Amino acid sequence: MFKPQLTIPDAHDGYFISKKEGGLNDSIPRPDGSKLQFANCVFYARGIFAKRYGVWIPSANAEDLTIKAALLGLTISQTPVEGALAVWAKGKQQNGKDGAGHVASVEVINDNGSIVTSESGWNANKPFWTQTRKAGPNWGQDSSYWFVGFILPPTQDIVKFGASGPAVNTMQSLLYAKGYLRGGEIDGKFGKITLGALLAFQFQNGLEVDGVCGPKTWAALKK
Repeated sequence: MFKPQLTIPDAHDGYFISKKEGGLNDSIPRPDGSKLQFANCVFYARGIFAKRYGVWIPSANAEDLTIKAALLGLTISQTPVEGALAVWAKGKQQNGKDGAGHVASVEVINDNGSIVTSESGWNANKPFWTQTRKAGPNWGQDSSYWFVGFILPPTQDIVKFGASGPAVNTMQSLLYAKGYLRGGEIDGKFGKITLGALLAFQFQNGLEVDGVCGPKTWAALKK
């Protein structure tokens, strides 16, 4: 069941701490160097997406995240879903000189079509906030931005040895976060190294040790 992020994450959560500080996030850290480093929309959004789904969208200006996500096989939509990332551009995509855009995480979809987002902003006075955004062409962002789309959560199919693609990347990223794989072994290909990691995870977590990532294994990986 989806759990919305409506309060600031714990200051010791590695998804929101830069790698140079011992965390998992390789985005540009907060300018003031504080431990909770996501006064930066990309830093926060990539962290919350990876924490939920095990997928690190390659670091980029906010407005380019849809391009990077599509290369991973993720779906870009104009319709929001809980857990998606909402992306706005400021100027032309892949041109940081005219603005870097903005990204926020969709936490709640209200009956009237509005959405509640959790977000951060570069060098903002506070590192985290939530807000309600009315449905419309620009989803409540000011007119200097234009709405690009929602990056939808990855589908979680049954994944078996020999498979490849975004679902394998997600599984590998979750195994990495739990210490069963190294970062360089996340390649989107379900080979022998990944199989060994998955079997070890299943054995140590009381699951059926079958080397298949199905619903019960997905649920355990996401805890």
